[in-house]
Amino acid sequence: MNKIIAAGLFLALAGCAVGPDQSFVAKIPAQADAEVLAAGVAEFVGYRIPSGGKVALAPMAFEQATDSVTPILQAEFEHQGLTVVPADEAAADVHRLRYLVTELDGGALVRVTLDGAATGARYFARNPAGALQPGGPYTVNTAETAR
Repeated sequence: MNKIIAAGLFLALAGCAVGPDQSFVAKIPAQADAEVLAAGVAEFVGYRIPSGGKVALAPMAFEQATDSVTPILQAEFEHQGLTVVPADEAAADVHRLRYLVTELDGGALVRVTLDGAATGARYFARNPAGALQPGGPYTVNTAETAR
């Protein structure tokens, strides 16, 4: 229950800490952790965008220009056959990705928003060896426009 309350509090505060069109990645000290988290984000996106698609990553706040997850995430997308394009590219076939990564209860919480409509959240827990691993599936919420 405490994890749920903490996750809700994080999500509420994260919206205040970064702009609505920015991504955020907490300091991830271990390269292996950054790899697991980037693979988790790429998995969410890979189920929604077929190979050959284009993805624009929401920019980081200036002070986060060198986070540890984004370069790995870009490589994951290229491996999936996706093209990462500049955030300001306005083509209709470009999917917009915003992601928030923060430490939570010894693990990490990832929140992903794709095209402003599909939102997923997943907790990554530490296994007995201390490595991050998915703590369960993504919780997904999809918004639809009124008809």
